[in-house]
Amino acid sequence: MKKNITSKSSTENAKFAEVSKFLKLVSDENRLKILLTLGEGTMNVTDIHSKLKLPQNLTSHHISKLKSLELLNEKREGTFRHYSVNAKKLKELNKLFRELLNI
Repeated sequence: MKKNITSKSSTENAKFAEVSKFLKLVSDENRLKILLTLGEGTMNVTDIHSKLKLPQNLTSHHISKLKSLELLNEKREGTFRHYSVNAKKLKELNKLFRELLNI
C-alpha cells in the first residue's frame, strides 16, 4: 500500500526534510568521497585532502557541510581536528529513509 505523501503529519514532514537534507548533502561527489574515506578511519583535513587530492580549503568547506548535519564526529588534539563518521547519525538517517519508503 502506497502512502499519500500530500497529507503527512508534521512529524512525517520533518522526516522528509531531514532525509532530503542528507540526500542533497551527499549528492555532491566530493562530500560523498570524504564520507566514504572517513569510513576507513579517523583523519584530519590534511590526511583527507592528501588522499583525495582536493584543495585543502575545499576539503575544509565540505567537512563543514557534513558536520552541519552531524554526519561527522570531531575530536580536537592540540591544533588538529580529527574527523570520523558519526555511525549513530547515519543509522538514524537510514532508519528514517526506510520508514519513509515503507521497507
